[in-house]
Amino acid sequence: MPPAVRLWRDPVLITLAVSAVIVVGAFLSDVGTPRAQMIAGSIATLILDFALFSLSRRVCRVPGLPPHARRFWTAVGVGGMLFCAGDLVQLGSVVADPGIERLQFHPVQSASMMLGVVVMMGGLLLPQRVARRSGRERTRLLLDVAILMSASAVVAWCLMTRPGMAGAGPAALFLALFGCGVVLCAIFAAVRAGLTGVSPMSRVAAVPMVIAPIGLAVSSVLLPSGGVQNTGVQMAAVLLPCFLVLAGPRLQVLHGTDGLDGREWFHRRRRFSVLPYTGTLVCAVALVYVLTFRGLGMSAWGALAGLLINVGLVIARQVLALTENDTLVGEIRHREQRLASLLEHSSEIISIAEADGTLTYVSPAVERVLGFRVAEVLGRSSLEMLHRDDRARQIAALTALYATPGARMTFEGRYRHADGSWRRLEVVAVNLTREPGIGGVVCNSRDVTESRELHERLRYQAGHDDLTGLANRREFTAAMEACPDEATVLLIDLNGFKHVNDTYGHATGDAVLRHVADLLRECTGPGDVPARLGGDEFAVLTGGDRPAAERIVARLRSALAAPAVIDGRELTVGASIGLATGPAGGGDHLLNSADLLMYEEKQRSRTLTS
Repeated sequence: MPPAVRLWRDPVLITLAVSAVIVVGAFLSDVGTPRAQMIAGSIATLILDFALFSLSRRVCRVPGLPPHARRFWTAVGVGGMLFCAGDLVQLGSVVADPGIERLQFHPVQSASMMLGVVVMMGGLLLPQRVARRSGRERTRLLLDVAILMSASAVVAWCLMTRPGMAGAGPAALFLALFGCGVVLCAIFAAVRAGLTGVSPMSRVAAVPMVIAPIGLAVSSVLLPSGGVQNTGVQMAAVLLPCFLVLAGPRLQVLHGTDGLDGREWFHRRRRFSVLPYTGTLVCAVALVYVLTFRGLGMSAWGALAGLLINVGLVIARQVLALTENDTLVGEIRHREQRLASLLEHSSEIISIAEADGTLTYVSPAVERVLGFRVAEVLGRSSLEMLHRDDRARQIAALTALYATPGARMTFEGRYRHADGSWRRLEVVAVNLTREPGIGGVVCNSRDVTESRELHERLRYQAGHDDLTGLANRREFTAAMEACPDEATVLLIDLNGFKHVNDTYGHATGDAVLRHVADLLRECTGPGDVPARLGGDEFAVLTGGDRPAAERIVARLRSALAAPAVIDGRELTVGASIGLATGPAGGGDHLLNSADLLMYEEKQRSRTLTS
């Protein structure tokens, strides 16, 4: 159940509200004689004091309550017992003296009330562990508190200097001064807790705890001054704050440790604060009121002095804010310059595109990577510069990326350079169309042309023979393993190659090998894999069509029979060829079979030659 709903259904709060309406309403209705009203009021204050002690002790038993909050609510409970002792003396004095027919506070009762308030204020004003703040933040906090305190002091001054206070007597005057001091302390503690986020009570519980002493202070100022003569009204003015203060501990019990987590009460989403100007407005209204109804006198001069002090504090607060803003603007400019420098010298292209692909921002790196000026790229679609084949391959994924906020994609594509060539870019794209200040797809593009070419070159070199450019043994074996069906292998060994090397040298021998490799390319088709396995040994991998493989053998024999001019000499190169067909998975078996057939042919050729 949400906290707001529980408050309306809490039996304790309901009982307090109903009791307050009945008791305060009865006193305001002037039920009974003044003496009966004073006795009833004293009994009611005794009950309320004990209730304050009981509810405060209940708060102290809330699990996880911070130590500073536990100290405060313990002080509130002690204060409630002191109030109870003073009100008990007050009740005894009223009952013992039948001549008392108007409200007057017994000295013991006044002293116990003051002592209880001091204990409670002590628990509230004890220094708490506040998060580390900068010097400017602490200064701003002190100015905010001082501004509101000056406004509260102006209101207290106007109440203390109202007509009738001078003849109220020293005791009443001291009580009124003490009440105003309590108000100032309560406001100071509340403002400090609200601005720092360190408070012994939640924001909801603090509202009745602050309003209650204000009401007591107002009654302590108004009652002794003779402004209110009705005993029922006087008792109602005393009891209403007592009922109100009981709501504080009960609300804290209902909220537990919520509101004690260090978050500020006054959530300031900007550095501008209305609190200082509110204090100035209060001072100005108080001065206008005093001048209108009392004229120029002690109250007016005091209100004017308070207003001037308040304005001075507000000006100091504004100067501090302007200084902070100037510092902040300087930091922002420094960050902008640093960001601009990083973007200008970055090797990656950073771009932002709208949902349709139109570029709205491109970093200066685009000129170094693709040769285009920024102005030439803005307003164009990034897909226009992507190679047609890459665009067709990635179009589905790119469409989903541009249509899905938060989506992320990494791909590699060829992008057109200003000189007409193609550069290969690795792109990391994130859809941030819902991100404030961006509203588009952010792409970080890195030129990987050279690294990709190097990778392809290394991969090619790892799978091809350096001399002839044909596939090497590793590539040939991998091609055989990748063939799903039957395959045919041609194993070719040159005849008399050692004689060529010994007679004409290795350079001529290398030329012969390159010549044979060219003939293999001419005699095989696009689906065949010609390879040099090592030395003067070559091979060809074809499909499972044996007649087609035999035709390759025939073309190759015919090509080798024709004399070739190599290094200015006419040379005829012979070859022994073995042909084997079988399952591709048995690659070694096929090679071995072709090798045996090739060796048999070589033996036959040697026999015929001899």
